[in-house]
Amino acid sequence: MANVVEQFVEINKPIEVVFAYVDDFTKTKDWMYGLSKIDPVGEQLRGVGAEYDGVMKVGVPLKSRIKCTAWEQDRLIEITSVKGIQNTQRWTFTDLGEGRTRVDAWIEYVLPGGPAGRAIEKAVKPVIGIAIRHTSETLVKNVEAL
Repeated sequence: MANVVEQFVEINKPIEVVFAYVDDFTKTKDWMYGLSKIDPVGEQLRGVGAEYDGVMKVGVPLKSRIKCTAWEQDRLIEITSVKGIQNTQRWTFTDLGEGRTRVDAWIEYVLPGGPAGRAIEKAVKPVIGIAIRHTSETLVKNVEAL
C-alpha cells in the first residue's frame, strides 16, 4: 500500500537560489532528515537520468537507488526509486514574487509486505511527522542563510 506525504514551505529567497540549493545533491544531507548517505552513480550529477544510491535512517535504515525522472529548471525535480524501497519524490517550485519562493514536496513510498514490511512500518511511521517538520524547517533555515 502506498503512503503519500505532502508539505510546502515558503522561503525568503529567489526561485533560482532555492532551486539550485535543492538540486545540489551535495547539500541534501544538510537539510533532509535521516539521510545518511547519497552518492552519485555514474558521471551525470543532475537532471533527468542522474542516479544516486542513498540510505535514509527513519527508525530503520532504508536503502534505495533513485533516478531523476523529471527536471525543469526553477520549476520541478522528480526522483523515483529504481532499486530498494519504492518511492517517488516530487519537488515543485513557485515564484511568489518579491524574492520569495514556495516549495511543494509530494512524496510517495511503498514499504515491503509481510512480517518484515510490518516491522519496518512500525519503526518508520512514528518518525515520519518529525522527519517532515525537521526537513521543512531546515530547508528554510539553510536557504535563507545563504
